[in-house]
Amino acid sequence: MLAISRGGRYTLSNVVPCCRSCNASKCNTEVTTWMRRKKLDERLFLVRQAQIIAELTDTVDEAQPTE
Repeated sequence: MLAISRGGRYTLSNVVPCCRSCNASKCNTEVTTWMRRKKLDERLFLVRQAQIIAELTDTVDEAQPTE
């Protein structure tokens, strides 16, 4: 995940929803670096992020009309 300000893109795999306070604290730091600095569980975050992306991808696929 690369900060938008550092050339990252607005894609499902790159954008992480967070509150205003966390986003301001993270600034343009890589999310995993920020998590280490805050002493947050990086592994748990990455696993959960992968689950969310998979669920959202499945939802989008199901919403597509079939021919």
